[in-house]
Amino acid sequence: MSVSLPIQTRHLPEPRAMLRLIKPITWFPPIWAYLCGSVSAGVPLSDHWGMVLLGMVLAGPIVCGMSQAANDWCDR
Repeated sequence: MSVSLPIQTRHLPEPRAMLRLIKPITWFPPIWAYLCGSVSAGVPLSDHWGMVLLGMVLAGPIVCGMSQAANDWCDR
C-alpha cells in the first residue's frame, strides 16, 4: 500500500507584511544609541565607516526588528 502526499510549494510572505511585522519605527532608538556610543568612543569614524554602518544595521533591523517579530509571535 502506498500513500501519496501532495507536495506543497513554500511561499514567502508579502514584503509589506514582513516590513510591518518588524516595525521600522522602533529601530531609531537602538541605532541612535549605537551612534552615540560610536562618537563617544573617540575613534575617528571616517576610518571605520563600514563598521559604523554594519553596527547600525545590526542594532536596528536585525536586533530590534527581529525581537519585535519574536515578541509579536509570542503575544499571539
